[in-house]
Amino acid sequence: MQKKYKIWIDEAGRGPWLGPVVACALTFNPGNLPSKELLSKINDSKKLSEKKREEIFEELVKLSLWKNPRVYFWVWIVDNYLIDQVNIKKANKEAMRRALVELLRKINPHPRILPNKEGIIDSILIDWNDNYIFDELDKKPVYVIWWDAKIIEIWAASIIAKVFRDKLIITYASIYPDLSLENHKWYWTKKHSDYLTWKNKVTWIHRITYKPVKKVLEQKEKLLLHICCWPDSTIPIVDLKDKYDLTCFWYDPNIHPKKEYDKRLKAFKKVCEIEQVPYIIGEYDIENFFTNTKWLENCPERWERCEKCYDMRLTRTSIEAKKLEIQYWTTTLTISPHKDEKKIFTLWEKLNLKDSLEFLKLDFKKNDWFKRSIEYTKKNKIYRQDYCGCVYSKN
Repeated sequence: MQKKYKIWIDEAGRGPWLGPVVACALTFNPGNLPSKELLSKINDSKKLSEKKREEIFEELVKLSLWKNPRVYFWVWIVDNYLIDQVNIKKANKEAMRRALVELLRKINPHPRILPNKEGIIDSILIDWNDNYIFDELDKKPVYVIWWDAKIIEIWAASIIAKVFRDKLIITYASIYPDLSLENHKWYWTKKHSDYLTWKNKVTWIHRITYKPVKKVLEQKEKLLLHICCWPDSTIPIVDLKDKYDLTCFWYDPNIHPKKEYDKRLKAFKKVCEIEQVPYIIGEYDIENFFTNTKWLENCPERWERCEKCYDMRLTRTSIEAKKLEIQYWTTTLTISPHKDEKKIFTLWEKLNLKDSLEFLKLDFKKNDWFKRSIEYTKKNKIYRQDYCGCVYSKN
């Protein structure tokens, strides 16, 4: 009498943020069972060390290669792209379905001799309660919950699926060493979470529909906005804060006297509070300004002295952006009709090459931003200065 096969199906990788889901369909040959010694080693994969799982995996693979195999199994992988396209439950079903179809072919490679595939199958059992229906089967599989705590066959299927997926993830770890995947092949770790700080850190193996990854992709890009001439920067903040995760950086090294600097700083803080944006206050760097502009005191506006001042502000802002790991940065210097945006953009290009940052090349003189800034300061009673800031422009 033909002995019938009992097939077990399990999967690995439903919960992780990245990589494929892997299903294994497995059965022991009822006419040539594995040795009692091997069966005694097989246990719940969660209770086995990585080394033990791999040893059992290797033994099961060897037994499946015999002329009269003691173990039949098939593994099927569904990648993260299909998981994102159809959802994890449907992707898991497809992995199980393909693993089952291929296993049935392996057990019965001659369908003309045994045309009824279910004639040699006692039952098909799946761990968990997804309640899938497979068109390839005449009857529905049996679904069991938590039987993996006591059934050797489901332990074996689970070991094969987990080890197989582990090996894939270790390969990915060599491509993305910063993710430390070799230490957390399955689920969330703090290191993984800390790594996903902005969009360009999401890799091609991440599941972009999973909440932690989706949250990163949907978050606004961080932008550091350099501000020195406060009234002129009001509208840039209003317009940019909705599009970016904005942080304002106050750094104006040339304002003189100190009393004037304090008035402008107070106005800066007031507008940040009105618009509810975070801010950072840079150092009052007047001595450094005087040193950098020595012998240039008599230069006209927009000439070499101003270029030195632009350079100080842009260099200091790029340092702050790099320190805070903010990829994008820009300056409100370009809003003033007294500033030379061509020189500003030339200096920016040199800094970007040096620091690998991304400067937003925005000319704030366009779209009536200057005019709107005047209206804003009047409406909100914001102090508006009558000279650039340095003692030379005042004179």
